[in-house]
Amino acid sequence: MFRKIALPAVFIVLVALACSNEDTSSPTILLNPNFGNADIGGVISTSVDITAPAGFKLLTITTIVDEVRDDLNAQERKQQIPDQTGLTFPYTFEETTRELAAASVIDIEFVVTDQRDQTDIAFFRVGVNPPSILIAPEFNLTPPQSNVGGSSTSTTFFSTTNEQPSWSVTQVNAETNDISGDIDFGYYYSTTDGGTIASIFDYPIVNLDGMDSWTTRNKTVFRKTTLTPAAFDGAGFAEIYNAFENGTVGERAERSTGLSVDDIIAFETDASKEDGSKRGLIRVHEIQEGDESNDFIRITVVFETE
Repeated sequence: MFRKIALPAVFIVLVALACSNEDTSSPTILLNPNFGNADIGGVISTSVDITAPAGFKLLTITTIVDEVRDDLNAQERKQQIPDQTGLTFPYTFEETTRELAAASVIDIEFVVTDQRDQTDIAFFRVGVNPPSILIAPEFNLTPPQSNVGGSSTSTTFFSTTNEQPSWSVTQVNAETNDISGDIDFGYYYSTTDGGTIASIFDYPIVNLDGMDSWTTRNKTVFRKTTLTPAAFDGAGFAEIYNAFENGTVGERAERSTGLSVDDIIAFETDASKEDGSKRGLIRVHEIQEGDESNDFIRITVVFETE
C-alpha cells in the first residue's frame, strides 16, 4: 500500500572490537553524532565506536517509531573473529515514508553484546522533514446534469497533480497529452447517495460524453473523519496522515456519500500514479443539493506533495 523508500542510511564503523579476551570489562558503544536530520530520501550518517575488552559478539540495530519497537525487522551484525578491528558495516534504514514523516520521535537503537553477554546501548535519533502541504482554496465542483445529455462540460473533477483544481471531461480530453491519469476524484449527486465524492475507479459515468475514452481510472479511497473545521484549518502533514489512519471507511472505500456542510473527508490517491500516492483532506463548506445547472458542492482540499 505504501511506497518503501530508503531513508536515513547509517554507516557504522566499529573502531575497536577487542583488546584482550582475558579482560572482562563491560563493552562500550558511542555514536558520533547521535542525531541527524534529512528530507525524505536523504542520507544521515554516524560512526559507531565500540570497545569490547572481552571480545565482540553482536551488534543489534532496532528501529523505534514513537516508542513502538520494530523488533521483527531488527538487524544483527556479528563478528566471529574477536581480535579483528576496523570493520565497516553499511546499514540502510528503510521505513514507510508517511509513517516516518508523521512520527513525533524516531530512534535507532544500537546494542553491543560481548563474548560474556555483557551489553551497552546507544540511540541515534532521526529527524525526518515531512513533505510540503498544498492548499486548493475554496472552489466549486458541479455534478453532471440529469436534464442535459452529454453534460461533459461540468467542472466535476479534481486533481492533486495539476495546479488547476477543477476539471471537466471536455477540458481533460482537450489536453494534448492524455491526463486522465491525473484526475483523482469527482463529484456527483443522486437521490440514493446524496452529495458524493467518488474515485474515478468507482465514478458512475452518466451523461458524460467522452469520459469512456479515459485510459486511466485512478482508485482514490476515502475515510470520514471526526476532525473539526478548526482542526482542518491548522492541519499539517501529521494531522493529515493520522486523520486517514483513524478515519472510518464507508460502505464503499472508493466513495464518500451523503456529504453535508463541515464534513471533513480524508483521502489517499492511487499508488500507481507516477509520483505515488498522496494523502489529503477535503472540507465541505456548502452544498446546493441536486443535479441541475445551479447545484454544486464547495470544498477546500489540502494534500501532500512529493
